[in-house]
Amino acid sequence: MITLVKQEMYKLGHKKSTWAVSVALLVIMTIFAVLSKTHPKYWGQKDMFVTMYTGGSWVVLFLIAACSSIIAMEFQYGTIKELLYRKYYRGEILVSKWITMLIYSIYFYLITFVYSLLLKVVLYNGSFKLSDTYANNQSIIQSQFLSLIGQFVSVWLVLSLVLLLANIFKSTAAAISIGIIGYFALSVVSGLMFVLMQKWNWLKWNPLNMMNLPAQLTSDTYHKMTLLSTPEMVCGSLVYTAIFMAISYVVFKRRSV
Repeated sequence: MITLVKQEMYKLGHKKSTWAVSVALLVIMTIFAVLSKTHPKYWGQKDMFVTMYTGGSWVVLFLIAACSSIIAMEFQYGTIKELLYRKYYRGEILVSKWITMLIYSIYFYLITFVYSLLLKVVLYNGSFKLSDTYANNQSIIQSQFLSLIGQFVSVWLVLSLVLLLANIFKSTAAAISIGIIGYFALSVVSGLMFVLMQKWNWLKWNPLNMMNLPAQLTSDTYHKMTLLSTPEMVCGSLVYTAIFMAISYVVFKRRSV
């Protein structure tokens, strides 16, 4: 298992796209930080810092693309056969990819968090303090950290579904397209979901509602819309993630090569 993870990390580290998207992320964050500095009326300085200068939103897209390709590429180029010929179990192969993506996601959120702090020091050192109250009687840094944790849990709910789809589609492009389009489609229907939940209370347990965890962690009123407490949303997100990954495991074990 450790050998497989090392191999996956080696392949990921030697892909040009890995470093390209990392640089792109920092550039995008810098652009929004400067815009917030020069046009605070449109991009609130505290709001932008809490959202890590839109870094979190971009990380989701990068991770969806990575999770879609890490499995689909093995089948598209036939390299999955080489791994099986080396007497690795299918379960070991899949779990090694999960671990690799977990490390990759931690890497992305870590550099996003650290770089947002650096941008704050460089551009906003005298504008506001991290200890200033932001929302829900939380300091700015507390709000950012809670939002980051919520994003990480919610993102893995999405990624577990993406990994399942990647097991179904043989084409890397198809897996990535379905993953990204699906993510934006979920955002579009969220407003309608709140209306339906008010009518049918049981709908509050649907996985789409769990994706509102980041917003609820930084708001003292959002639970009125989600109809769930924060612990319930955390547990729900983890349960759905486990379910999707379990289905993905079964599909991968039975998939023909």
